[in-house]
Amino acid sequence: MTAGNFSFGQLNWGPSCGSNQDGEPALRVGSDGNVAVSSERGVGGGSDAWHGVAPGGSSASPCSLSYSGQPNAVSGLGASGGDTDIAIASSPVSPGGPDRIYVASLNVGSVSVAHSDDGGKTYLNVPVQSGLPGDDREWIAAYGSSTSLLTFHDIATNNINVLRSDNGGFAYTQIGEALNPSSQAGVNGLLANQHGNLAIDRVTTSGTQALGPLPGFWAYQSYAAPSTDNTTTGNFNEAYVAVSSDGGFNWTDREVPCSKASPTLNLGNQFPNVSVDPSGKVWLTWSAGALDAAGNVSSATVYAAVSSDHGATWSCSGAIGGGSSPAVMPWIAAASTGADLVFYQASGGAKGTWSVAFVQNTTGSPTGWGTVQSVTAVHSGAVCELGFTCQGGRQLFDDFGVATDSSGWAHIAYSHDAPDLGGSGTYTGYAVQVSGATVGQQN
Repeated sequence: MTAGNFSFGQLNWGPSCGSNQDGEPALRVGSDGNVAVSSERGVGGGSDAWHGVAPGGSSASPCSLSYSGQPNAVSGLGASGGDTDIAIASSPVSPGGPDRIYVASLNVGSVSVAHSDDGGKTYLNVPVQSGLPGDDREWIAAYGSSTSLLTFHDIATNNINVLRSDNGGFAYTQIGEALNPSSQAGVNGLLANQHGNLAIDRVTTSGTQALGPLPGFWAYQSYAAPSTDNTTTGNFNEAYVAVSSDGGFNWTDREVPCSKASPTLNLGNQFPNVSVDPSGKVWLTWSAGALDAAGNVSSATVYAAVSSDHGATWSCSGAIGGGSSPAVMPWIAAASTGADLVFYQASGGAKGTWSVAFVQNTTGSPTGWGTVQSVTAVHSGAVCELGFTCQGGRQLFDDFGVATDSSGWAHIAYSHDAPDLGGSGTYTGYAVQVSGATVGQQN
């Protein structure tokens, strides 16, 4: 189907469009033009993946991706299936070959990481990575041909553990923690935090440091935590970014002062999200709002901020989406001439109809956001953000994603009620931009 600037459909466990039972997808587009999507069937049910060189534009089709199977399967059996994230290397393993794809999936007490060197056709899986005694919500980002960082929330300490692989994902070793106890922001985050995604600058290397033969690069870990003056509530009412200039070994925590909200509000509305554009500017987005007694979203507004000095200072936007129409789960794709931003936004109140909302910034200015457009309706009813304790309203789960291809066209993977709006199940949908403005290639 096509609506506005997008063509969209349901991904299939097979060729072309069809049906699936997955939710909470992750999506990336590589420099080689390969679109890669992963999504979850639930812990024990396995994760699924799709791939394909599928550029946007007037002839683009949402049915162009091929099913890759279950990358995190063990001996052909479904494994993992919890929170998933995906990364694509910034250079090929072999000259002229495809870029390596990584799919991380949460299992009970561990993280499984699979990688593909043939563009997503087949995967080699490492089912349990070392150093993971008890973790939650992993994120992965890639650098060069064979280096990647893996972060997760350490349940025992509240810190955000950082692991690194320099052998293409065969093994990860813990090298640091994103929350630095010597930083005021880090100490505050250690009390409690909601961590978001991880981003690596693969283009701008000025100011980076290497550890011996291992490459250095800028890395950014997003999170929300109580502001330093919040002594009245446990709400995560300020956004933060942990910054590393040496490839993840050492981190400095930066607060985003213009993000600070009233202690009655929460910026951890699944999830704060960070992206880096090719010039090295850091873009951050979050949803500030409140939940009712059942954990359902009652109000939420999406904002964004930009930093040109590796998070030392920030400039914030005004409200981009939300207000009387709550908006949650933002994801931002910073690119060469601006940024694309998606979030789920309600109409008819917090228990009304929720749609994938898409908005562009084509100026590079923190306040240069255009008009929000609705791509497709995806959910009807309440949206709960208390995870497995929710009594309903979990069809959208906790996040989704957007990325741009080399021509600047947007690609979106999202969750949708199944079998139809208001249904208790979920499926993964995919939308590709076929017309309108473009914002260039990502970092």
